[in-house]
Amino acid sequence: MKTAPIAALFFLAGEAVACGYCVEDKIASTYDHAIVTRALARGHHVAFFHVDGAPVARRALEEATAGVPGIDKGSARISPDLLTLSFSFDPARASLLQLNTQLDRRLSARKASLTPLRIMEQPADLKTVKR
Repeated sequence: MKTAPIAALFFLAGEAVACGYCVEDKIASTYDHAIVTRALARGHHVAFFHVDGAPVARRALEEATAGVPGIDKGSARISPDLLTLSFSFDPARASLLQLNTQLDRRLSARKASLTPLRIMEQPADLKTVKR
């Protein structure tokens, strides 16, 4: 009889539940490997943002990113549940600060703004595990 509760704890402990509050969960919610791979191969960067302020609909975020010089067309990824936005951009055309400022202006009527979380400028540095 004592093994049943222990077995139940074992199986429950194996489940990983994303909290949605940490930066890693927010980034994972909009991470698109194809977008990242394509962007980095072209020398572009990928930026991840948290949406601050009033809740903003997916459509409004799509409209805010559409047509912004420097943002790669079709690269925006949105997670309304975790209030996260990501996109790839050409740093030769616009800096992260310029893009952030322009998007904040576009979202100001909705009483929202963006806070940068991370920027990917190069592929992740994967290291070999030594035994």
